[in-house]
Amino acid sequence: MADRIGIVGAGITGLHLALRLQQLGIDATLHTTRQPDDIRDGPPLNFVTRFASTRERERVLGVTRWESSEYDNNPWMHMRVESEPGVSFRARLPSPASSVDFRLYLASLLEEFQGRGGHVVADNAADAAALAVCAVQHELVIVSAGRGALGEIFPRDPRRSPYTVAPRSLLAGLFVGVRPPEPAGMTMNMVPGAGEIHAPTYYSFGGSRTVVMIEAVTGGPFEAVVRDDYSDAPDLLAKQVLHLVTTYAPSLRDRIDERMFALARPIDKLQGALVPTVRHGVAEVADGVFALAVGDAWIVNDPLTAQGANLGSQQAFQIADALSAHDGAFDGEFCRALSEELWRSAQPVVDWTNMFLGQPPPQVPTLLTGAAADQRVADAFVANLDRPPDMWHSISRPEHTDAFIKHAQASPMRSGA
Repeated sequence: MADRIGIVGAGITGLHLALRLQQLGIDATLHTTRQPDDIRDGPPLNFVTRFASTRERERVLGVTRWESSEYDNNPWMHMRVESEPGVSFRARLPSPASSVDFRLYLASLLEEFQGRGGHVVADNAADAAALAVCAVQHELVIVSAGRGALGEIFPRDPRRSPYTVAPRSLLAGLFVGVRPPEPAGMTMNMVPGAGEIHAPTYYSFGGSRTVVMIEAVTGGPFEAVVRDDYSDAPDLLAKQVLHLVTTYAPSLRDRIDERMFALARPIDKLQGALVPTVRHGVAEVADGVFALAVGDAWIVNDPLTAQGANLGSQQAFQIADALSAHDGAFDGEFCRALSEELWRSAQPVVDWTNMFLGQPPPQVPTLLTGAAADQRVADAFVANLDRPPDMWHSISRPEHTDAFIKHAQASPMRSGA
């Protein structure tokens, strides 16, 4: 018998879990199709902002490569609703977030795990047949990545998956020629009926870059541009993005040098559409051997609220704690109980993200208007980006939003706001 635990997938959930189990003295084998150089040499996997809670877990793991302030995404968040009348505000995160190209980040974590003696197997265990073979080698398989063939293993859970088609299409790239806002930080322009334009600063190959990410509402004015094929036309992509920004996000356009604006490299773009989905989290993949779905294998979240990777890191620690405390068999009862425990922490993220993807209920514009009118409300709202249960509670019902605003307005003004 090999290691008791098999982890399939080298995303943030799988790697944080592998590193944490290593710390706790629990041997685990990491199954992945990608070696560090494969990750670094490929196209972008996603564009992730890691909030303070995730960065603290990295400190616990002893992962110091990205600790320097050089990799900080300055703590200001600028939000603007492009409507008549417009709504805008800015606020500081309590602690700086970090936005590092995930190709650099994940490759570094995989090398860290290997360097500490971690067992890595280069295979693809993300389909039913391969997962059954993997299960023979372990007492429990934790599947954290691999979307294509997972439907037959972990079917969609309709109770927790309100969408059956993608509500957004996505186009994103790493660009040069964009100045940071004043004060420096992340920006988000919300265009009702069209979508969102995000522009955070990222540390990538060659240093600081700006990600321009466009999320297009199906049938809206962004959709045609986002869905066009730019495989052989990076200059056209930059031109089309600039046109959208000029028309719908003039505050971002003011920071772009048209002569310099371009993809950093032709490979540095990401396009697609995904259906937000929660799958059933447990499956018996061999006689008496169960698989637990986590991370992207379990929950596919739209990137709108920047929560997927942060949730994955949090749940890696939850799983490690549960495995460390458990001295019995990793049977179906254990796995189902653990999956339900994980859902309690995931549900606020799923519900919050799904709410923002649809037509916002009245309390959402109430909260955004309140943030524009009072810096204390803006500060409290932005602080909740790293506290999903608090965020969801504050927006889940109109009376909760009213109470949140009143509580924030009774707080002292934060210095430096």
